Amino acid sequence: MRHDKFKARIGRGLAAATLALCVINAIGNVALVTKVGPTPVFSLAAIVLATAAFVVSWKQKSFLVAGLLATSGIIFMVPALNAMGYSLAIIVFPGPILGVIFGLAIFGLGVAKGIRTARTQVVTAR
Repeated sequence: MRHDKFKARIGRGLAAATLALCVINAIGNVALVTKVGPTPVFSLAAIVLATAAFVVSWKQKSFLVAGLLATSGIIFMVPALNAMGYSLAIIVFPGPILGVIFGLAIFGLGVAKGIRTARTQVVTAR
């Protein structure tokens, strides 16, 4: 039981770190006038942290991890969508579309975690 609590804490910490990286990435990209899309180092680190949070908390029931991951994915997409002018008419690789793809991947992990958490049954002792 103690091991499960430790894994849940690690999962929440990794999800919170993912959110922090996504916020830093979004603030940095909004501050840049060049509209270059996501910063590669923060992008890769955020994806690795999000995946680690998802894997570590796989068997734990945690809406917090699901919410943090989904929020991180949405925040990660904002600068990329802003750089593209909220239009998917012109897609250039590599470019801001990678921010949308990475953001959707992180958001997808959050949604998958939320669905898994909602479907997990709680076993109670009598």
